[in-house]
Amino acid sequence: MTTPTDSTKRPLEPYDEALGFLDHANYQEAVRSLSDQPQDDPTGALQALLGTAYFHLEKYGDAARSFEAALQRDPDNVNWKSLLDIASANAVAAVNMRVLTPRYFNANELLAPAAVPASLPAPTRHSPRTMLTHLRLIIGESAGRVASVAVDASTWALGKIPGYRGRLWTKWCRQPYLIGLLVLAHMRDQLNKHNLFNTYPEGSLTGFQPLRQSVPPGVESYRTADGTWNSLANPKEGAAGTRFLRNVPNHVVLYELEQDVMSPDPRVVSRVLLTRAERMKEVPCLNLLAAAWINFQNHDWIHHGEPLPDEFFEIPLAEDDPIRIKHHQLTIKIPKTQRDPTFGTHPENMPITFINEVTHWWDGSQIYGSDQETVDRLRSHIDGKLRITDDRKLPLDTSGIEETGFTRNWWVGLSIFHTLFVLEHNAICERLKETHPDFSDEHLFNVARLINAAVMAKIHTIEWVPAILANRKVWGGANANWYGLLTNAFNRGKRRKTLARINVRNLEMGGAVGNPVNNHGSPYGLTEEFTEVYRLHSLLPDRLALKRIDTGGAEDVPVAATRQAGSAKLIERYSVPELIYSFGNQHPGELALNNFPRFMQEMSVAGNAMFDLGALDILRCRERGVPRYNEFRRQLHLNPINSFNDLTNDAATIRDLESVYGTGRRGVEQLDLTVGTLAEAQNCRPDGFGFGETLFQIFILNATRRLQADRFYTDSYNEETYTQEGLDWIDNADLKTILLHHYPELAQTGLSNIKNAFEPWDISEELDPDRHPLRAFDPELSRREYFLGPRRDPWRGDKAR
Repeated sequence: MTTPTDSTKRPLEPYDEALGFLDHANYQEAVRSLSDQPQDDPTGALQALLGTAYFHLEKYGDAARSFEAALQRDPDNVNWKSLLDIASANAVAAVNMRVLTPRYFNANELLAPAAVPASLPAPTRHSPRTMLTHLRLIIGESAGRVASVAVDASTWALGKIPGYRGRLWTKWCRQPYLIGLLVLAHMRDQLNKHNLFNTYPEGSLTGFQPLRQSVPPGVESYRTADGTWNSLANPKEGAAGTRFLRNVPNHVVLYELEQDVMSPDPRVVSRVLLTRAERMKEVPCLNLLAAAWINFQNHDWIHHGEPLPDEFFEIPLAEDDPIRIKHHQLTIKIPKTQRDPTFGTHPENMPITFINEVTHWWDGSQIYGSDQETVDRLRSHIDGKLRITDDRKLPLDTSGIEETGFTRNWWVGLSIFHTLFVLEHNAICERLKETHPDFSDEHLFNVARLINAAVMAKIHTIEWVPAILANRKVWGGANANWYGLLTNAFNRGKRRKTLARINVRNLEMGGAVGNPVNNHGSPYGLTEEFTEVYRLHSLLPDRLALKRIDTGGAEDVPVAATRQAGSAKLIERYSVPELIYSFGNQHPGELALNNFPRFMQEMSVAGNAMFDLGALDILRCRERGVPRYNEFRRQLHLNPINSFNDLTNDAATIRDLESVYGTGRRGVEQLDLTVGTLAEAQNCRPDGFGFGETLFQIFILNATRRLQADRFYTDSYNEETYTQEGLDWIDNADLKTILLHHYPELAQTGLSNIKNAFEPWDISEELDPDRHPLRAFDPELSRREYFLGPRRDPWRGDKAR
């Protein structure tokens, strides 16, 4: 880059000198060179270059002032306006400050024996079980054996004989309601049998732990901070600091690792196939809380830790690349994923492994932390409660960011849910204190954590899932995961209890929760494939439409300005309930091609002033050995596509796909997983689906497994562990109830008019069925309709599939 691109006039000789410094990433010298120049440059180009140099030095306030000065000379320069917006947002959010001190995985720490918790209280003592209770258990066990034989035979027959795959796409959605549910169960069974691969060698416990460790007191009844001892026989199963597992075999991982991670160019993939048009494609039947929620949940489950500080993928930028033009940057540097330091310390059977920084369990670790030090720091140590300010906000750390269990990738959408569930934890403590005044601070905290985590798991299972996959069979399957088909069939509304009076010990009929633990012969852990399919960044808008509840006033705020320290600053101007109200009335983006947030394609983090998160998403999948789209489908028992025409009939999209990946069979096989899942057009997806069937395969596997493998949702989901008050609290909880409990002013909004808080908060008496499809799945349906479907089922699949 040797010529000015921001102006047709070359203003002064120093321009070329400063441009040379920028081209060689010598930003300090560029500032020195430009700071010595007179400030009367008539074109503004010198001020813009100075702003660019400050930007790369992460001095975003200085950069913004320089761009403002440049725009005074040339107010119509769109590139400078864009740079001013980015720099201003970065300055508000203080993205140049690290959220946490970088920590890197250490082999000795990861291989250390599971910790012995020092603070877990003695378990609650309850009266012995009555004869009636024993009788109910015997009946439930017997009924479960009969149900298991019948259901297993039915799912096998329905899945195998007619099959669930059509020429290209699955056809379970075209079956009658109950048959469709059983076919889904067969699909899940196949995945459990063939797609669970342990990344620790055969014969080794998770984390290479020694055999037959003594079980510490208290861990039978309470969760530990780091997720250890959930499995008493395999103490680090699912714990923080253990490996991600796999859903595909080694030879597939190895093949992908042998491919060129730069082919096709990740930045080209992002620019051509991800870049959002000026107007975001919206999902009319969801609100923005649904997008914030899955971000909130992902932080409970998965994180690969701090990327490497000195090893990068370097992506060259084309001459017409907007980042190269605006930022005078020749390459994008993306740091590599931190390696597993335990790899090779024992005999290995894997080509590559990575470590999860947080617990794999559904245990609320994003609220509480994944280590004892964080848990202790966040607690008030009074009546079991977490720390909260007098005005019911999260405390701030020294960098101005809210204190909570997980603060990486922080923005105001996360702040909403972290604040809400800290308040929920404290409310649970108050309820327990009323009925158990003898409970200590430790006892109250640990029982409240169990209850709060279960509330979040329930909301995700029976509210978020049907909201984003608005399909009646998925609604039934998700509710069956929690309650079981029988409870759903014979109980309605608030009469449904997670633990039935007679709990049929069968997954489909009795649900996962409260029935025996089952990890299907493979130690529990989330997988690399799970991580990749949950890259749902397209849900996020570029700007938030903020509204006042009382006055109706509105303001448009860049999402980029709500990151990190920007979150707390925004909450000083808008209360948490006003933000929730705003999110409830704004739509998320559609999970489709060319709908990736623009601010994420020009993103700044501490130590990296400008990179493209879309290109990073593509690179991470390749770097970690996750197969590309077609091979991923083969390994997950789906038919591969034969051409890009199978994904969409839009000619422009097909041309774009071919321009990036090439034509013919080779081009199809090169298609990245992320791009392929976004490219699945609506006519390729089951009815009502916010994403396609490829991603859904990993979803149906893990939606049940996260519950079924966790002792605290299975064997230990009982009164002895949770207390009866805790079980009642979970049964009565849904997101709408929680929101209204903590923020009663939301009762005057559209929230009071809907059932599922992830729906748009419309206030009209007649709700539009296209915006509120969940109304079709009314739980007051007759039992005949529950099992066979309504006489006219609007959710039968598209015959074109």
